[in-house]
Amino acid sequence: MKNSPLIVLLIAFVNIYSQNDIKAEKLLDKVSSNIDKAKNYSIEFSYELNDNITEKTKGNILISQGNYILDFLGVKQICDSNFIYTIVSENKEVMISEISEEKDEIINPLNFLEFYREGYIVKMDESKNESNFLIQYVKLIPINNNSGISHLLLGINTENNNIYKIIEIGKNNTNTTIRIDNITYNSKLSDDVFVFNKNDYKEFYIEKI
Repeated sequence: MKNSPLIVLLIAFVNIYSQNDIKAEKLLDKVSSNIDKAKNYSIEFSYELNDNITEKTKGNILISQGNYILDFLGVKQICDSNFIYTIVSENKEVMISEISEEKDEIINPLNFLEFYREGYIVKMDESKNESNFLIQYVKLIPINNNSGISHLLLGINTENNNIYKIIEIGKNNTNTTIRIDNITYNSKLSDDVFVFNKNDYKEFYIEKI
């Protein structure tokens, strides 16, 4: 007798769920609670890529209900829930594109602090004292075997249940680290904060792709 697709799906779900560490899930629930209660949050972060040559840079992002403003690697992005405006000041150009979900990207702005919620088996890892805080790491193993990621380590500040560090280990041994230097919840925002104004970029070449 062949199993129906629904039964196969349920068996797969139960198998994945049973592999998860209950303590790790409860800790991630506390992190999610902080994020879910916030109307908006702004983040200052440090980014480090180790791939033979170490590259370091800083960035910041403001997120609110599907909208965001990201400043990173010399590029500014404004998302108004419908379009993404990518502004490259060095080249004096603006590219306008429709929103698409890039789930394999760890730094997808719309899920910057939420990417861990699905697609991973979660396990408790080591705890460390970093920057005078006790940081508990959770290991995230991609369910998708075709992912280029071996695993991620999500460091959580146990004092406030905020994400402190995200470490991505690639199957090619590339190591990418994002450290949250500061996070602020529920700032007062102007009504037009996520509005792209063409008048601010009169000297720029603007292209819709």
